[in-house]
Amino acid sequence: MPLWILFSGILSPAIFWVAYFYFKDRLQPEPILKIGSSYLLGIFSGVAVIHIAKFLPLIGIPEDPSLLMESRGFLYLVYSICVTGLMEELFKFFPFFIIVLNFRDFDEKIDGIIYASMIALGFASYENIRHLVFLDGLEMLGRAFASPLTHTIFSSIWGYTVGAAHLSKKPVLTASLTGLGMAALSHGLYNYLTASPALRAGSAALILFIWIWRIHLIEKSNRESREISRAGRAGA
Repeated sequence: MPLWILFSGILSPAIFWVAYFYFKDRLQPEPILKIGSSYLLGIFSGVAVIHIAKFLPLIGIPEDPSLLMESRGFLYLVYSICVTGLMEELFKFFPFFIIVLNFRDFDEKIDGIIYASMIALGFASYENIRHLVFLDGLEMLGRAFASPLTHTIFSSIWGYTVGAAHLSKKPVLTASLTGLGMAALSHGLYNYLTASPALRAGSAALILFIWIWRIHLIEKSNRESREISRAGRAGA
């Protein structure tokens, strides 16, 4: 892979989004090593899902949905949600659930969004490695920055629901099923809408809606952290 593609298409978007999410968590930023390890876990997840997808034809599910995509019918919608959306969100979720939830620094609701986003960034970076070599110009740059954004948007759903349940000592299994279901549905619906020029505006509206929800949660968490910090100083 040419170095200019590696930098402009993969490293630059990754650095940009890592810096953005680190800034949003500026009140109590997570250790940079934990952030980096989460990003690497996302890359491993991307590698794993690609290899697992090769076994789909053994159970009668096509690995390549291109024929379904051309029809843009109901079967492609089902495939987008139940195969692409569910598989990708599930493989991003595994390292979060198994490893990240056990981080000692996982102590705020916003941490679920931050760590899930880092895993999603790693996942998107691996996807870009596979796809950007076939693109060029604005199309390449558009995918380079949009793919990490959309992946972090969807993963934020289960990141928040599971992280909040974990910190509140509520059933994590229920939160996991709810978050994964909502993320897979959103992810699959986005893929379906994006495949049709007539429906593409709907995919943008979906991303905007979840993005606003996500900003609201982050700002709410930051306000709570500031209030706790002020209360601590006042009681000292």
